[in-house]
Amino acid sequence: MKNTGTLVELIQRLDEFEDSDRFHPLIIYAKDGANAGRNSPALICPRSEGGSPTCPLDASLSEVLSLEQARDAIAVWSAWRGGLTPSPEDRFRTVMFFSQHGAYFPLETDREGM
Repeated sequence: MKNTGTLVELIQRLDEFEDSDRFHPLIIYAKDGANAGRNSPALICPRSEGGSPTCPLDASLSEVLSLEQARDAIAVWSAWRGGLTPSPEDRFRTVMFFSQHGAYFPLETDREGM
């Protein structure tokens, strides 16, 4: 399975990754980390117990969010909207909002046209 691509591509493919090793959780890395754009180069790979990636990591990439947190943020987005399936843009904005703010994407933001 390919673990590299643009950030928006990898966020769309989150469900394809197996994240069952609690000692080496999968982490999303991207150029500019939490401030990365949709087309930023990105990578998903495990983090070791010491906190560093277990895969070769380009020095320009930094942590965005764990795969578990990204999936959780998307699940909460959907639950708060009555089970609605998020669009690719909704998924990207939700993951990046959680990465930047440590909070779930609020319903009010939808109405404000963020």
